[in-house]
Amino acid sequence: MDFGATLSRALRITWQHKVLWVLGFLAALGSGSSSSVSPNTFQYTFSGDELPPGMQDLLINPGVILAGLAGLGCILLLLSIVLFVVGIIARGGLIAGVQHVETEGSTTFGRAWSAGASRFWRLLGLNILLILPIIIIVIIGILAFGGTVLGFVGIGVAGGQGDQDQAAAAAMAGVTLALCLGGVLLCVGLIYGLIAMALQTFGERAIVLENVGVMDSIRRAWAVFRQNLGNIIVLALVMAVLSAVLGLIIGAISVALFLPTVLVAMNQAREGVQAGTVILGTLSFILLLIVSAIIGALFVAFNSSTWTLAYRQFIGAAPTAISAVPPSAPLTPVA
Repeated sequence: MDFGATLSRALRITWQHKVLWVLGFLAALGSGSSSSVSPNTFQYTFSGDELPPGMQDLLINPGVILAGLAGLGCILLLLSIVLFVVGIIARGGLIAGVQHVETEGSTTFGRAWSAGASRFWRLLGLNILLILPIIIIVIIGILAFGGTVLGFVGIGVAGGQGDQDQAAAAAMAGVTLALCLGGVLLCVGLIYGLIAMALQTFGERAIVLENVGVMDSIRRAWAVFRQNLGNIIVLALVMAVLSAVLGLIIGAISVALFLPTVLVAMNQAREGVQAGTVILGTLSFILLLIVSAIIGALFVAFNSSTWTLAYRQFIGAAPTAISAVPPSAPLTPVA
């Protein structure tokens, strides 16, 4: 596999087809990436007499508070579901968009989005099947850890009514065994997590590019993973390094944006931070969000393009990643 040609082609596709940026942004939203502001970023101190009447009534009415929290929770849950659905469709659209570019020379948002939406249920089924073992491992870990600790503590207490040292030793043995079991389950979970990431990456491409079902996509993904393990590991390491470099770049941008605000705030520390400084910090934060969103969307689109081009090579759909002509043969069907 020519890694340089694959990465170069993926970068060219990403840069030339801006529609992939939009899909990359939507896919990033669906992945759960978010930014948060520290509660101490903006503060305003009230005394009891300064609270507005409506807020005073609110604080003495816990029912209103609970209803508000429940409503907010429902809104956040609904928003999370919507973003999750949008993220899955956008990932499918990114895969289809690169396929359109490779076979036809161009793509549009509507075509790519429609391709992802038409395969939504299969993509969702794939993700659910791959996450189920993780959920099972977590449940087993909780039950094993809690049961082991409680069991040994109970034995120590029951057998050590007159011997506190014996009870402490039994409790310590329980905790040690539980930690060992937790370590084993953690290792199993990490190994499966890495494999599941590969199965998801190639399974989604099997669904979108080869139009197969959920179970066939998993079998196809496993075959691709097993037959191209060396190339996949190298490409994954390259993408991990690029992701780390991207994180450093965003960190440097954050420092550059917030350094003036921090310096001004330090000069005003004794007299109190002025409103202008708060406004400057807010504008810097908004600018950082915009820049991070653009960079993140570009990287998500580039990452998806890279793995789609790699998958096409793995299944023999394209002789090289830099081929500008349509493939001479259709995608290999799943046996």
